[in-house]
Amino acid sequence: LKHDQTDLAARSRTPAPPALMDVLAPPPPPAEASIPGHIPGRVGFRRRSEQRQAALDQAWRRCSGLVLAEIQGDPSASSSTAPAPLGLAWAELPAGLDPAEGELEDEGRASRKRDQVASLVAHALAMVADLPNPRIVEFGAGSGHVGVLLAHLRPEASVALVETKEYSTAVAKQRVESVGLKNCHVFHGTVDGYAETGEAWDLAVGLHTCGLLTDAVLNLAVRRGAAACVVPCCYGQVAAFKEDHNRGQGTAARVQPLSRALAETLAPEAGDGGHGDAYAWCAKAADFTTGRGGGFDPAGAGFQTALRCMRTVDADRLWWAREQGYSGSLGLLTPLGCSPKCCVVRLVPPKAASVQGGDPERREAGPAQE
Repeated sequence: LKHDQTDLAARSRTPAPPALMDVLAPPPPPAEASIPGHIPGRVGFRRRSEQRQAALDQAWRRCSGLVLAEIQGDPSASSSTAPAPLGLAWAELPAGLDPAEGELEDEGRASRKRDQVASLVAHALAMVADLPNPRIVEFGAGSGHVGVLLAHLRPEASVALVETKEYSTAVAKQRVESVGLKNCHVFHGTVDGYAETGEAWDLAVGLHTCGLLTDAVLNLAVRRGAAACVVPCCYGQVAAFKEDHNRGQGTAARVQPLSRALAETLAPEAGDGGHGDAYAWCAKAADFTTGRGGGFDPAGAGFQTALRCMRTVDADRLWWAREQGYSGSLGLLTPLGCSPKCCVVRLVPPKAASVQGGDPERREAGPAQE
């Protein structure tokens, strides 16, 4: 009883949330002796939370240098230097462009949804700024919040909305018609189904592409030699084997990193377990659950932990693309509190200048993933 009281008192002294910073600062590194020798098992752990924390400590101890260097080396990965806000006056735009129209009665949720859409569109517009007639595909489009706005803001562009749910595609078609867009069409089907059409495109976008859908979109973009700008979500599905989360393009749940860079960084060392389980725990810990209404404190310790994990998984995706000859960077949706799934992955093909108006056969072949 005395031991339990001491333990309870210790747990009650919760440290204050860290200050919000554009660049993630690593937590104090755990002492070598505190890292268990066998992360997969539960032997030696009083609680599952201890197993989780030990795995996250191990993953961050190994890869924090690489992840922080990635963010610090790219100013656009910081929330203060993201693409300039679009400054949209939603009330003055056609009603069909407002992502909150008729759906979100709570003004706080409506405002956050508008911020999410506007921020990703700003990232996408920056990536096609030099293309006179960009061809854009929104995957996991839902009712087309991002693609419809892109088509409106770039009337010379052609935009495709790809969605598997029949109800959502019907709503997307209604929105396209209500706004009077002639440069936007809806495709009802999967990523693989759209790939089979053979349509050429320059940029793939996606807001909250769920789990392995992110990897399917990035994989297809690399195969086609196209650019990509996506905001992932449901990171835990990347390492989940309980359900079929396959989203096409040969993707499958995994407990090991995609890139050689992170695989080597998390490679086993004597006495500290294997890298696969640490990566899987990191993917699962990237999913941060908000409170009722969707609001959250971006400076809170829980979100900061999730943000570190999101950055790690997305850095792995970025490094994988670089190993295929791509360049790219990580960004953030702004303002940071608009969504707990706020990381942007941007991939640029090896010959970005030749993508627009380039050889269609080159797009078809693209750098394939073996």
